[in-house]
Amino acid sequence: MKANIQKFIEAIFSISLIIAILGGGVIFIMFMIALVIGGASGEALATNASGVVMPYFIRAAAIAVLCGLISFYLTGKHTLSLEDGEE
Repeated sequence: MKANIQKFIEAIFSISLIIAILGGGVIFIMFMIALVIGGASGEALATNASGVVMPYFIRAAAIAVLCGLISFYLTGKHTLSLEDGEE
């Protein structure tokens, strides 16, 4: 049962992290397009990117962090743990 929960949490972590990273790229592209367009329409696009679109990707990143922390606590270790090979 614990292994199934761990796999489910890792799947949510992976999906949320991919969404957050790709979302950062989408926001970057939106800001670059806004800089090229300029004027009122560029301002509207940049404001839309930061006020409407960005919060969704921030939430996805927060979900990824939460799932990562839950995974740490379920397994009792993480990738930065130092362990002796002689256990």
